[in-house]
Amino acid sequence: MHPSKNIKGSEGNKLKNQNIALCITGSVAAVKCVELSRQLMRQGAEVKVTMTEKATELVTPQLMQWATGNPVVTKLTGDIEHVELAQWADLILVAPSTANTLSKISCAIDDTTVTSLVSVAQGLQKPILIVPAMHGSMYSHETIQDNLEKLEETGIRILEPRIEEGKAKLPGIKEITEIVTSMLHSKDLCEKKVLVTAGPTREKIDPVKIITNESSGKMGVEAARAALSRGAEVTLILGVGTESPPPGVNTIRVKDTSEMKKAVMKELQNRYDVFISAAAPQDFTVKNVSEEKIRHSEPVELNLVPAPRILDDARQKAPETYLIGFKAECGVSNEELEKAAREKMSENELDMVVANDVLRPQAGFKSSTNEVLILSKSGLNELKSPKIEIANKILDIFLEEIKGVKNE
Repeated sequence: MHPSKNIKGSEGNKLKNQNIALCITGSVAAVKCVELSRQLMRQGAEVKVTMTEKATELVTPQLMQWATGNPVVTKLTGDIEHVELAQWADLILVAPSTANTLSKISCAIDDTTVTSLVSVAQGLQKPILIVPAMHGSMYSHETIQDNLEKLEETGIRILEPRIEEGKAKLPGIKEITEIVTSMLHSKDLCEKKVLVTAGPTREKIDPVKIITNESSGKMGVEAARAALSRGAEVTLILGVGTESPPPGVNTIRVKDTSEMKKAVMKELQNRYDVFISAAAPQDFTVKNVSEEKIRHSEPVELNLVPAPRILDDARQKAPETYLIGFKAECGVSNEELEKAAREKMSENELDMVVANDVLRPQAGFKSSTNEVLILSKSGLNELKSPKIEIANKILDIFLEEIKGVKNE
């Protein structure tokens, strides 16, 4: 095995056993392709590269061979490399794509290694992702926009560039990797609508001071990401945490608990299949909010009153929706945690409760891992894993249980 492949799966297995054909064209953004190919490999993918002649003037084929551990296709020979590579690949990634290349693809002009490969892949109905990168004025040209629309109509996915400094720049490597992952994952949530809440809320003390909690929103964001990657239509109601929403998710931003509850109640009218209430809203609001800044030299007494509970009216508002609640405890045993989960399930008429002790190592707020008890109608599961894996387990249980209901 080529030594460069030692990094495969070093950051996860989202792309394990997936073959990706990375097509590089003559955009200056081609310099990002070493990093892009390596990140795909770190998630478990096998990557092979084909380059246009102009791309080889910016990045050498030898460098891309080092990056991926595989020979690079720079010209087509009697070995019909474009056919072989299209048949091998699970996904074709054209990144970066110049205006010239995407226009040729839209017109089925096959005079480069990249355009020829894409044509074969289209005939084989392989998933294709094109990531344009060029000067901003070129990207906004009417004909280029028409060609992008034409490509989308044929089923090709377009990842919009990041407009900055008058240029249409390649999006972040992480964002491209996430889109690739979502295109390759099982689509067992296709035609399902998923509502997720994530992050903390905050309540004002005065115009500049707030009370909040240490939730980052990561668990809810990972739930939204997992549902999206499995084909669901996802809406994320996001509080004021540190996590960014996944690309492709409809995101509604809120600040305080009242705003979050209003957003949830409004969305639940839209007949969601499942509601994952993973947010950590404030339990209390400040009754005596000061209209002026409170000086630090003054002693202050805050009158805290219970905030609206997000799940209190969810069952009444959406009787057919599968409801998933989260329960956070501190310094409790598994038996006490299970008891708290059962009480929450009964109190809010939930279908599933995910409970955790936030004081356990690598299982609290801001951690990328968690240790949870998942209580549902089919039983109890204990799991200590990365939050993305927990999110997928939650969705697995949801699918199993609604399938069981349909079969009864």
